[in-house]
Amino acid sequence: MNNQSRVLGGLLFGLLLASVVIGAWRYRSTGDAIPEVLLPLNIDVDCNSAQAACVARGEEFAVELSLGPPVQPMQPFNIQLHVLQGQLSTAAQVELQFQMQDMDMGQNRYRLMADEQGAWRGTAVLPVCSRGRSDWVAKLDVQDGDRHWSAELPFTAIAQ
Repeated sequence: MNNQSRVLGGLLFGLLLASVVIGAWRYRSTGDAIPEVLLPLNIDVDCNSAQAACVARGEEFAVELSLGPPVQPMQPFNIQLHVLQGQLSTAAQVELQFQMQDMDMGQNRYRLMADEQGAWRGTAVLPVCSRGRSDWVAKLDVQDGDRHWSAELPFTAIAQ
């Protein structure tokens, strides 16, 4: 076997080894993940969480969301979420994103933090709609380990 064949063989072996290592790493990084299932929460038809607390329910999990009052564009308002059924760990992430139907209002995402009483709280500010609309949707996103719940809670802000 000449030098050129040995170099070529070593190169091929190195490439083969590198592809095996990369393949194993990619399998490990995606193969170990527990598949996340999105569990939608149902709300009452007459829900308006800016006027009264709204309940979002699933099979083994329920929360109550209240915004403000009042909720008015360009004015800070309080967000409160209480777990009515089930539990969340201290590592859970609870976020609300505020959007309008068929209208881009930018990024309005807020993370809620747990307090000592077990409620999740935050403060938000909504932008002013250039068309004068006040119909909003609070998109709730709750993640706790491999559990992931979501709900869309409509509300009406006080017009400017």
